[in-house]
Amino acid sequence: MRILWRAAVGGLAGLVGAVTWAISSAVYQPLMEPSGVWFDDPGGWQAEVDGVVQQTASNNTYWPRELRQLAVLLAVAGILVLCRTASRAVATAAVAAGGWLIADVLLDRFDVHGTSTAVVLAAAATGYVAATAFIAIRLSRADSGGPAVRHVVAGTLALLAVISLLVITPWDEPVTPALIRVEAEMTALKIVVSVLFAVLAATTVGRPPARAGVTLGFCLVAVAGAVFMVVGDYRSVYEYGLPVAAVAALVAVPAPRIRSVAGLVGMTLLSAVCAVASFAVLVIGGMVVGSLLTRLADNPPVNGADTDISTPLLVTLLGIAVSLLTLAVTALPAALRAVRAGPPGSPAAAG
Repeated sequence: MRILWRAAVGGLAGLVGAVTWAISSAVYQPLMEPSGVWFDDPGGWQAEVDGVVQQTASNNTYWPRELRQLAVLLAVAGILVLCRTASRAVATAAVAAGGWLIADVLLDRFDVHGTSTAVVLAAAATGYVAATAFIAIRLSRADSGGPAVRHVVAGTLALLAVISLLVITPWDEPVTPALIRVEAEMTALKIVVSVLFAVLAATTVGRPPARAGVTLGFCLVAVAGAVFMVVGDYRSVYEYGLPVAAVAALVAVPAPRIRSVAGLVGMTLLSAVCAVASFAVLVIGGMVVGSLLTRLADNPPVNGADTDISTPLLVTLLGIAVSLLTLAVTALPAALRAVRAGPPGSPAAAG
């Protein structure tokens, strides 16, 4: 039963990731990109190039790029779940993700667009995921990742479940019905991706089922906070939704291993500190990465008054780092007990 569940969840994540990436590449990205040149500069924010004024992008114009990267990470996470986070599967999935992300930048640079193109890209991406999963399964065979690997992978996926909804609509007034429809469609896709990340995190945690249930509960709280981030007003985004979502995501994976209320409170405080530090890294690093990706894709730059932020790749690195920290903290009590007990056969152990 567990094998069937893992196959169903992993396969669904791979399929949703492939289709979401294709739609975001060929449908939503072309709708968002500014094009053309202007011969005057009424707003003062456009860049003059060779005697004409190039149109620039506005705040978060390239949020389809966030959705594409999250879709790639979701599909790769599905492969990891299929292979029970075996070390060879992790390496295979990482290489496949790198190649996919490079292709994503190139396709963005070539300005692919159109419904038929989206269908072709979806088919190609699905085939790519299936081939990668086949190779990963063959390489990993009956192996499975140890508790430490599962902890780090699950913790990273839980954090991605929150950040899936961090970058939101860039619209300025007036907003047309077409823009509202695009925003609703992309937001719905991001919620689906967020929930799937949460389910994958719980599936990765492993046995007993109660442990996965606790992790899933915290992840769903995190997703709910992230959704509140999107539907609430701008002020509530950072005052209420984001802190709750981030802390719940960081606590989700270590919580089942904590045996006391005091330990859970301590982990919550540690997670809050990590969330604040991570958010600072995301804001600064996200703008650097976003600007770099915009240049690599040869897209119009974002004007100096707004932000060009990209978070998924940074969140992946932050998730790994924070998960290693929480792993060390949760393993510390057992290590201290082992030290106090002494080696087997010693007087301390016998006593």
